[in-house]
Amino acid sequence: MDFLEKLNYLMEKNHLNKSTLSKACNIPYTTIDGWYKKGYEGLKLTTLRKLAEYFGTSLDYWASENVECSNQENLSDVHRQIILQLEKMPESEIKAVLAFINSLDDIEKAFSADNKPGE
Repeated sequence: MDFLEKLNYLMEKNHLNKSTLSKACNIPYTTIDGWYKKGYEGLKLTTLRKLAEYFGTSLDYWASENVECSNQENLSDVHRQIILQLEKMPESEIKAVLAFINSLDDIEKAFSADNKPGE
C-alpha cells in the first residue's frame, strides 16, 4: 500500500476527514489536501512523525509499501473487537489494560500454586 492508501485507511477507521486530521495532527490543511492533488513526493520527516504519533504507528509503517493496514483475517470476532477498542484508547489506557491482563496472569499463577496437592 502506498502512503495515501494507508492515510485513507486510517482516516476512515478513525472517522476523520482532511480538516479534522489537520487540526488533530497540527498539519496544515493545504499540506494534506496537496498530497491528494499534487502527490506526496516531498513529504517531510517531521510530518510523518506527526502522523505516526497521532495514529500510533511506526515510521516504517509509512515508509514501507509492503505493510498491510490490517492483519486481522485469522482473528476471532472477540479479538477484533478488543483490537478496535484498544485502537481508540490513548497510550496510557492501553498500558493500564496490559497491566491488568498481566495481573490476571499473576493471580492465576498464585492461585494454582496455592491449590497444588501435598503442599
